[in-house]
Amino acid sequence: MAGEAVLKYLTDTNRPYSCADVTTNLRGTYTKTAVQKALDSLAEVGKIKCKLYGKQKVYAAIQLDNTDGDSDIEDYDNQLKNLMQSITDSTNTLKTAEINLKNLTSAPTTEAAINEIEEIKKRLENHEIKLNNLRSSTEIINPVEKNKILNDFDKFFKEYRKRKRICNDMLEAILEGYPKSKKTLLEELCIETDEMVNFKIVTNSY
Repeated sequence: MAGEAVLKYLTDTNRPYSCADVTTNLRGTYTKTAVQKALDSLAEVGKIKCKLYGKQKVYAAIQLDNTDGDSDIEDYDNQLKNLMQSITDSTNTLKTAEINLKNLTSAPTTEAAINEIEEIKKRLENHEIKLNNLRSSTEIINPVEKNKILNDFDKFFKEYRKRKRICNDMLEAILEGYPKSKKTLLEELCIETDEMVNFKIVTNSY
């Protein structure tokens, strides 16, 4: 009968098992339904113990000649709790490592960043030279060309403000769960704000 086989297996192994474990370890001799009925019946008559872990029932034989049976079950209970906490800690550590890895792989290399900065500096110098020439020039600009320049300026200025707003929104969203100050976050991300570098856009009326 399934009851005798289940009781013998739990007694011989002297370890707690779920219904699925017992069914598998009996190598399919009895169906899972038959094993479950046998476990419930044995628990009702007090031949085995049943403990509930979440939604899963775990069964263990009562060893009449071993007074350490209850402490063994408590040990397994504590081991399970410790393992669950360890899994939770490891999962959180993994998530943090994945975020850091993503940030590192998406950031430019130091060499690439230096080259980009140098390129921007050269472009800025050329624009400043051109701007100074225009300011000191007495040449009258064609109205069509002037309108095009002004329209381009408006377009680029709006895009600049839009991107700056998006960047600020992203930083504020990160800061909601960031344990340090905004200044520390900016330093870690190697970000410089307009205010930090004294960057201002001249918007004289025209």
